[in-house]
Formats: sequence, C-alpha cells, structure tokens
Amino acid sequence: MPSRIYLGNWRLPDWALWYVSYGTAGLTGPELRQRRTLNVISALIPLSGSSYASLYLTVDAQGLWPAALAVSLFGLFLLWPMIAARNMLAAWIFGASVAVIVQAILVWLLGKGSGLHLYFLSIPVIAIVCFGTQRIGMLIGLVLLCATAMVYSEMALLAPASFIRVGDGLLSFLQVSAFVVVTCFATLGVYVGFLHADKAERSLEAEYARSEDLLYSLLPRQIATRLKAAPHATIADSLPNVAIVFADIANFTPLSIRLDPQEVVELLNSVFTDFDALADRHKVEKIKTIGDAYMVAAGMPNSVGDPAHRAADMALDMLQVAKASSTILPEGFEIRIGLHVGPVVAGVIGNRKLFYDVWGETVNTASRMESYSAPGRVLVTPAAHAQLSEDFVFEPRGEIDVKGIGLIETWWLTARA
Repeated sequence: MPSRIYLGNWRLPDWALWYVSYGTAGLTGPELRQRRTLNVISALIPLSGSSYASLYLTVDAQGLWPAALAVSLFGLFLLWPMIAARNMLAAWIFGASVAVIVQAILVWLLGKGSGLHLYFLSIPVIAIVCFGTQRIGMLIGLVLLCATAMVYSEMALLAPASFIRVGDGLLSFLQVSAFVVVTCFATLGVYVGFLHADKAERSLEAEYARSEDLLYSLLPRQIATRLKAAPHATIADSLPNVAIVFADIANFTPLSIRLDPQEVVELLNSVFTDFDALADRHKVEKIKTIGDAYMVAAGMPNSVGDPAHRAADMALDMLQVAKASSTILPEGFEIRIGLHVGPVVAGVIGNRKLFYDVWGETVNTASRMESYSAPGRVLVTPAAHAQLSEDFVFEPRGEIDVKGIGLIETWWLTARA
C-alpha cells in the first residue's frame, strides 16, 4: 500500500489513495507529482462531464441528448492512468486528442454563446501540469491547435447546431461557468508551477549552502574560492615560512587492539574535534589526519608574521586537551608532538576527494620530530627554537641522530614565557 496522503487533517481513503498512486511505483520528484496530478484530473474530468450530462438531460432530455452524449465521452479519461502507466507519450497524445475532439464537438453542438470554446484555453494548461515541459514541440502544436479552434469557434460557430434545442438561460449559465472554470484552471496551473519552482529554488539554495559549508570544511576558504573561479587550474604555492605541527597518540597500535572499534573511533573523534576547535582559535590550518596522527600548519595558505608562535601555542594547548581527554580510558593516553619551521610547497592534487596538502623537507622534519618526541612532550628544531626562544620556555634535549637528516640539536617546548 502506498504511503498515506493527507489533505489538512483529513486522510485520503485507501481506495482513493490507490487510484491517485496508480502507476507511480518507482517514480520520484516531478515525475511522481505529475503522475499523481494526472490520476486526479483523470477522475475529475469525467465527474465534471457527468454533472453537465445530467444538467442537459434535466433541462431538456429530448433537445439536449446529443450534448449529453458528447460530454459523457469525457469518461474516456478514466483510462488515462492505465495508459500513462505503460507509455507516457501515448498518454499525452490520448489526453490531448480526447480533450480537443470532445470539446470541439460540444462547441459545434452548443455554439459560441455557451462559452464552451473557452475550455480550449485550459487544455495546454492541463498538459503542462500533468506532463511538464519536456515535450515542448508537441506542447506548441497543442497550443496552436487550441488557439485555432478558439478563433474558428468565435468566428464561425455563432449559434447552436440546428437540431439542438437550448434556451438562452442555459447558454448564459454555461458561459459563466466556462469563465469561472477556465480562470480557475489557469490560476491553478500558474500557482502549481510557481509553487514547485519556488520549492525547488529554495531547496537548491539550501543544498548550495550545504555544499559550500562542506567545501569550506575540506579546503581553506581562499583555496576553495580559487578552485571555484578556475576549476581546472593548478593550485601550487611556495611559502617561505610555515610552521608544521605533527601530533600522534603514543602507543596507539596496542591501545587500538585492546579497544572495541567503536571506542577507537569515539576516542579519535573526541580528541580531534577538540583539536579542530584549537586550530580555529589559534588561526592555524588543519591539513589532515592519518590514523591517529593530526597535522596542522601555521602561515598557510596566506603568510603570517608569527607562524611559529601560533604553532607553539597550538602544540601546548593540544597537550592540555589530550591530558583532559585521557580520562576517557581507564589506562589513559598521551600524545607526542613535533614542531619545525621552514619553507614548504602547498597545493591541491587531482580532482576527486580534494584536500589542501603540503610537502617539503620542513614537513618531513616536523614528522621526524614527532617520531623522536616523547609522550606528553613537544620536540622542536633549531629553526623553531630560534623564532620562539624569547617568548617560550625550553629544556635542551641535546643532539639526536635523526633518520634521513643526521645529527640535529633539539629542545623540549615546555611553556609560554
């Protein structure tokens, strides 16, 4: 059974729901709306036709039976949903043909004084509401046909057919009802069109805003702006003074073996989310996370005057966050941090799963500092120490033999001065 349909607080009965939803399986979006509209109209047109047939027979059964017979032909629209469920083109042609032919017969029988030729205006509106604007050539042809029928009716069918007996009062009633119904059809068609266009536009604006937020969460705003302005351009920047901070949870591999997978993810998410907040506070750029490693950079994508100071503040605050978060686990945990300053190359590679990355000896050295650091401590290089020595407190660690680099003097960053 299809999902329920409500009109205000009134639920559509099951039999009506079945008819409205006939042939809609697998349809979504505009196609679903159009098919349901077609099903509803396929019931309303015969219902309206039967009421007019009853009116003609009540007024003068002997003189108006041809008109009653003609308008009863609108009952063919009850077949419309079955045809549409099998072939939409056939349904388009069937609906347009029946509407135009039956309406032409009625105008010929009752003349222009009945106002029935005005219904030719509503036929293209119904076609658009039920089928959309995909078949523009056929729609233009239908408009021309209906316009021609209207003009011909106005100029040639001046009086009812000779074998029809119809009074002036009935003709006046039919004319007024035609004005009202056609106006309602035209208004409804325009309203439905603008309603769905407005909904689509608002939905598009919301989706655009969400995509913008997602883009800016993946890339620095300046880089995202450059990518949108030139999607196929190569983004590669050489930056002379960038501070790189690497952080890693000490002994994470044996820790992750002991923990449930969900606990591992919750731990990393909790700690790294706090790190993200620190990155925003200190105005440094989060580059990426790799497993339990977290990397940020100060001085990119735009150069700043104090990248080392921002990175050092970030590193010390990361130690405090990790210390506070260690209570999540009974055995606790600590992080190691390495910091180095120097020139880098930064850019965006590829066109899928984009992110802003950074390369160079500075990055490699900062990564080595993290590897040679100790739990709960920040290890820095001579370049970082030189920029920070007046404003931060250090403990000498001495020379260490760093793989791929050689002997290098190092210091522990312990506090702000």
